[in-house]
Amino acid sequence: MKVYFPNLNGFRFIAAMMVIVCHLELFKARIGKANFWKHPLISESGSAGVDFFFVLSGFLITTLLLVELGKTGTISLRKFYIRRVLRIWPLYFLVVAIGFFLVPYISIFNIPGYSERLFDNFWPKLILTIGLMPNAALAFWGEIPYAAPLWSVGVEEQFYLIWPLLLFLPRKLTTILLFIAFFIGIKVLLVLLGASTEWKNFVVATRMECMGIGGLGAYLYHRYKLKVSNVMTILSVGGVFLVLLNAYRLFELHHILLSLFFLLIIMNGATNEKSFIRFENPVLHTLGTISYGLYLWHPFCIGVALWLTGGEGAQYYLVAIVITIGVSYVSYFYFEKMFLDMKERFSVIISGNAARKGSAANPAKELDHV
Repeated sequence: MKVYFPNLNGFRFIAAMMVIVCHLELFKARIGKANFWKHPLISESGSAGVDFFFVLSGFLITTLLLVELGKTGTISLRKFYIRRVLRIWPLYFLVVAIGFFLVPYISIFNIPGYSERLFDNFWPKLILTIGLMPNAALAFWGEIPYAAPLWSVGVEEQFYLIWPLLLFLPRKLTTILLFIAFFIGIKVLLVLLGASTEWKNFVVATRMECMGIGGLGAYLYHRYKLKVSNVMTILSVGGVFLVLLNAYRLFELHHILLSLFFLLIIMNGATNEKSFIRFENPVLHTLGTISYGLYLWHPFCIGVALWLTGGEGAQYYLVAIVITIGVSYVSYFYFEKMFLDMKERFSVIISGNAARKGSAANPAKELDHV
């Protein structure tokens, strides 16, 4: 059984670039160069890119689990967790090692006022990060210089731990809606009660509801073949820009709106054969394939670009992006792929690049056989 959705790799690359552009400007601000960091379309784009990734993950993972459940009558938790470990852990822990024990001792990465933050509460940060709780480390003890993107990987791992268990429950739509409502409710409650900054940061960063919203879309498509029109998608793109420009007015709840808009965009591109979105080409496919590396390697590559260009002009952007793509390509094909090849042995449903070969253009044709 194969499941392949078109355009998802293109979406992954766009999400990664939203984060990268945000951080390119942020690093310029850190070294005192003229920048656009304070413009909301820049400062909010990185966080929005993470929301995009979260919704994508929730949509795809939930689809695969529902298809497996429909085909076999159960979900193999053992195989699911092994697949997640093989996909996430190798690069995650490599970046942990480099971020904590190598980069701090290489002079070209030294940015006064930033690099030394690693040594503030070093051991709590390290222990929580190794324990796949980097979002807690970020909220309570500050970011890990050059390895800050790890926080969202931790959130995804926490989501993967509980999500397949919930899909065993009989009333799946009710369960998904309650899951989303629970995490939204906690955020609203913390805002109303005026919780401490650390706890508020922890709960805001733990955006389980964003992945739950992706899961909701997967269920609605899998169960009812719900599709999103091109008109709704155009309105959703406009909605994303509107939310980004007004995020500061939304009390940290803008992630929910962004997730809903991203879900509509994803569902249009992935499931509507009449979609105007056309991201199925070799370049975007490859860039999307290496997007996990793009996301985790780019801060280190920006550091190298700052050293080479001083953060000046278009060459700063060009050098940073080229190095990031190059490093991520090597990382994927000469490191990550070793583990991904092992992952295929634990796959119940063939998906992603393996399913793309000879897959039907219309994903509904694949799912109809379940």
